[in-house]
Amino acid sequence: MGSTLHASLLSFFGWLLRGSFMAGILVLLILTLQILLKNKLEARWKYLIWLPVAIRLLLPWAPESSLSLYNVFSLKDVAPGIHQMTQDPQVWKEAGRAGGVAVHGERYVQPETGGISEIPALSGESETVQERGFWWNQIKQLGFINGLMLVWLAGGLFLAAKTVYDQLRLKRALRAGRFIDTPFLSAVFQETKQRLAINRNVRFVASERIPGPAVVGFREPAIVIAPSLLVTLQKEQLQYILAHEFAHIQRRDVAVNWVIHVILILHWFNPLIWLAAHKARQNQEMACDACVLDRMDPQQSRAYGQTIIHVLEHVSGSHHQPGLAGLSATHKEMKRRLIMIKQFNKKSYRLSILGMGMILALGSVTLVNAKESNAASAPVAAAVQEQQQSDKKKVQIDKTMTEKLNKVVKQFAGKDIKLQDVGEMIIDSNKVNAEVKSVDGKYKIQYSTKTGEVWSVSGLVPINKISEKDQEKAIQELKKRYPQKTYAFGNEVKAIRVYDDKKADFNGEVWYTFVGKDFEVLLVKFKGSSELESMGYMIKVEAKEIEEKLLKTAADAVKTALNQEFNFTEAKLIPGEFRNNINLSKWELEGNDVLVEIEAESGKVLNVNHKTREKIKTDKRIPAKEAKEVIAPMAKKLFNIDITGYEVKWDNLFGDYCFFKYDKDDKGTKAEVTIVRAALDADKNVVYLMSGSRASSGGY
Repeated sequence: MGSTLHASLLSFFGWLLRGSFMAGILVLLILTLQILLKNKLEARWKYLIWLPVAIRLLLPWAPESSLSLYNVFSLKDVAPGIHQMTQDPQVWKEAGRAGGVAVHGERYVQPETGGISEIPALSGESETVQERGFWWNQIKQLGFINGLMLVWLAGGLFLAAKTVYDQLRLKRALRAGRFIDTPFLSAVFQETKQRLAINRNVRFVASERIPGPAVVGFREPAIVIAPSLLVTLQKEQLQYILAHEFAHIQRRDVAVNWVIHVILILHWFNPLIWLAAHKARQNQEMACDACVLDRMDPQQSRAYGQTIIHVLEHVSGSHHQPGLAGLSATHKEMKRRLIMIKQFNKKSYRLSILGMGMILALGSVTLVNAKESNAASAPVAAAVQEQQQSDKKKVQIDKTMTEKLNKVVKQFAGKDIKLQDVGEMIIDSNKVNAEVKSVDGKYKIQYSTKTGEVWSVSGLVPINKISEKDQEKAIQELKKRYPQKTYAFGNEVKAIRVYDDKKADFNGEVWYTFVGKDFEVLLVKFKGSSELESMGYMIKVEAKEIEEKLLKTAADAVKTALNQEFNFTEAKLIPGEFRNNINLSKWELEGNDVLVEIEAESGKVLNVNHKTREKIKTDKRIPAKEAKEVIAPMAKKLFNIDITGYEVKWDNLFGDYCFFKYDKDDKGTKAEVTIVRAALDADKNVVYLMSGSRASSGGY
């Protein structure tokens, strides 16, 4: 090994040891602060508080300061010998000469005194023998520090090689995945992407070989979900999962994870750095949860938490590959995340000040080196940089924009509304979309920071501000669907109105959500035309109100498909299929891990699903022909559909069996039409069995 290269490696290793020691002290300090301030720091600040550790480990140089924490905790006090070797370049250079054989001697540090002694040179070896036994002779002659460096280098190279291998496997798995292009799933994907204002090209891939849901890659990101999980999700759950993954993309978490992984490769010998990386990844997931929750209504938090539980029932543990970022956690971490979700508060300005102050304080004492006695005072530039970083999400609103926003909100509310002085970015990278809330929290307005164009205003409006005609429409929709109840609205209605900035007026599109004790109804009006309206609803019904006939139908369906009793616990009425120009309704009845869907108008069973049974991943164990023999009598009894004459195949995307027939589409082209869809476990028990539009759309 050349003396120059060897000396450079030794110099780099010295910098690494110093940085690792100082970062270790910082890690212990942060862990202590997180314990002391357990319930006082919001999620994003628990994550950002690890930023000084990464900066400390990557800083090639730092100014000296009398405020430095390392004036108290010094490497010199802990390991004086190593401190002297890492501080004196000339000593490193002399030690590097041990890399050559024909040297006069080698210096080494005596740990007890920190002094330097001489080792007599080896002699009596010919140049040929020296060349043949280069590595063996070099290892024999290396001193303590040089030996440590070789061990560090070997460990780092091993981890780097393993990383390359893992990434190659990940790329192969991604290429083997299947792009999701079904109309319904693509629509949900694009809708969620637009809602989070993601402008980048993102792929949507189904794969069982990648531990998803996860984001793969940061240059050309892809969201990966296992088909076995995908078929168990309702639309709302899928939107929550996609929102979480888009938040990872928005926050550049995959790139951050690569930085963390590179740090681990360099500092693999330091257990405190591994602990910090583990905690940072946990806090990253919680910060991502907070990012999603910040864009939701408070009442959606519970459903989001239930979605996390649902995902963890299908995904085992965490995935910590550097090229991945996703909605994952161990079951120990899940409890902390659910507590955070339950306690999440959008208006946490005081806590943000606390988090910002902690980062600034940590930076001012840990991102500067200890002050030597003969050194001049140095400015704390890193602390200023930290403060600037923490302010990036805040949007200062100039006077002209403030006047415009106040005018638009007044148009919406019919009165003057006091807005907050500072907005917040909805998308961090391009700084395009910002949101400003009212002081009382009842209103919020979204606009483009690039063009100043206002997009929409939402807020709680008194029920008497909604026309009696629209209120009556909502009531009639509920009564039409379930007349046995008495419906009474609350005093306020959530309204969202789309703003036409060019016309300086609302464009007529408005979304009203009327909420009652056990129901919810959505009325969407387009451009003021009474003919262009859309209604949505959800009506919860108590067990005592359900007709015996409906319960018997559900119990018989569960017995037929799942071979077990049905212990009914709850029911709700929601929109069903659109057929023959009629919007139908369907019942969702749940109990003992079973979901049954029954068409309200006809009483026909649509779907039976066991939530905890584990379906097979391939058709190798149960060929399609055998599956058909199992499903055929059930399909006949449940749906009155004879599938004996249908074709059957394994659907790799959703991991189940499709029973289909050929028909012609609108263009007269021959096409497959799935009539029944089913999944089985390893013992040929039904996991789910569905018909109609849910079967043809893969479960949606």
